[in-house]
Amino acid sequence: MYSTPDKALLKLSSQTLTSCTLLDEVRAINAKDVISVIAMIPHTPTLPSGVMEDRFFMVERPGLDISNLGVPYSGFAAENDDDNEDGGPGVE
Repeated sequence: MYSTPDKALLKLSSQTLTSCTLLDEVRAINAKDVISVIAMIPHTPTLPSGVMEDRFFMVERPGLDISNLGVPYSGFAAENDDDNEDGGPGVE
């Protein structure tokens, strides 16, 4: 579990930086109750008070923006791809 976001950082970032501390609390939930996936990325910001602190910021749907980089994978090879030396589909 993580703390509530730092209010000063949240305000300074126009509600875009959700910076939290790690708590010593663990909860188990039913997998069917999951409605969203986030990542908590470690960072060490200098807080408005001048203190540097190990914290975590939230990123919603990590990897979604790079999930399709146009990289051909063997499962998605075009029908006219030539076979490579080992007999599998060719990848450029």
